[in-house]
Amino acid sequence: MYEAHHGLIRRPFAETVDPSAYLPLAGHEAILRRLRYALEASRGAAALYGPPGSGKTILARRLSTAIGSPTVHLTYPALPSSELLAMIAEGLGDPPGSSTMIESLRRIRDRLAAMSARGDRPLLIVDEAQTIRDPSTFEALRGLLNFATDGTSDLSMLLVGATEYLFDLPAGLSDRLSARCLAGTLTESESIAYVVGRIQSARSDGGPDLFSPSALSALHLAADGLPRRLNRLADLALLIAYARELPIVDEETITLAAREFPQGSLAA
Repeated sequence: MYEAHHGLIRRPFAETVDPSAYLPLAGHEAILRRLRYALEASRGAAALYGPPGSGKTILARRLSTAIGSPTVHLTYPALPSSELLAMIAEGLGDPPGSSTMIESLRRIRDRLAAMSARGDRPLLIVDEAQTIRDPSTFEALRGLLNFATDGTSDLSMLLVGATEYLFDLPAGLSDRLSARCLAGTLTESESIAYVVGRIQSARSDGGPDLFSPSALSALHLAADGLPRRLNRLADLALLIAYARELPIVDEETITLAAREFPQGSLAA
């Protein structure tokens, strides 16, 4: 609705986990380097954790793109271990079909061995890991790391979720983690770089700034430095500026946008 008014070719703050929408912020780049080294060097498991809206999923997808390995991305892992293993087997390319837990493990083992023979080592991303309540599910995931062709695991695993899941991990899996990385809140300079970068990506050529310096600072504070909140508040601020026929978003507009969203809804 507001795109033409602000000289944009698309909405800059549409929420997405597409790796192409990733912006290389310093803190996030450091996380990716650490996770990539941990997974490629140790051939085991790593954990990425943080508050809702901190950009964990897009970081995980960006990591997958950077590593370049076949990836199975589980977005809802709170399943009985037998169903979870069947889903992983299918994600690795095995034909769909009902099977027992033992059969699923055999299918995964054979598929991993075949992929290893081709020089492939897939990445398993277990997103929303805090939703797992059954310890046997974590144990099943740990068991997958024992499949090894050349003495090292045929599978890399990234556990992604809120901080609390780290406390629920059984010792056997926790001990296999080669890195634990926190995706925290952005600094003010990172928030500003994020907002400016998203706007630039939504333009076909250069144009005037759409947020005043004071508005950018106010936006960072109102969003607590969380990318999802930045997206929602910045999007609404651009709409309010359009409705008020303002050429740019000022600090007052950020204040009005923040009133529209209680903090709980921004974090959801």
